Amino acid sequence: MSEDNPIDSNLLKRMMMGEFSSQSSHDEHTKGNKRQKNNVLDLHFNKLYPSKSFLSPNEKLNLQLEAVDEFIKSSKKNSVRSVYIIVGKGEGVLKRKVSEYLDSLKIQYSLISDPPYFGNALKLRF
Repeated sequence: MSEDNPIDSNLLKRMMMGEFSSQSSHDEHTKGNKRQKNNVLDLHFNKLYPSKSFLSPNEKLNLQLEAVDEFIKSSKKNSVRSVYIIVGKGEGVLKRKVSEYLDSLKIQYSLISDPPYFGNALKLRF
């Protein structure tokens, strides 16, 4: 690859998510349903609330936890069996608070250490 044509970061991300994988394509066709985009909640604050960056860290955390609650309720209402919550790296405060919340609801979850999440996401099973 020459320097004139840099790698498109969005394309690289899509590749890491398995969008171009022959295996994921095969699995989708054999199961008869397509992978749903609404089974992932990204808790990066700038993606959830781009216009509320002025809030304090505590206020941001509360909004993120409210988003988790709404996401779980919506997923259960739609009979989704498993979902992913991207908590990101940071200092681990969000990951810990989300884990505590899931424990209080007695929801099974596990840390996803494989690509593309590399330990920055939780998989929930209902």
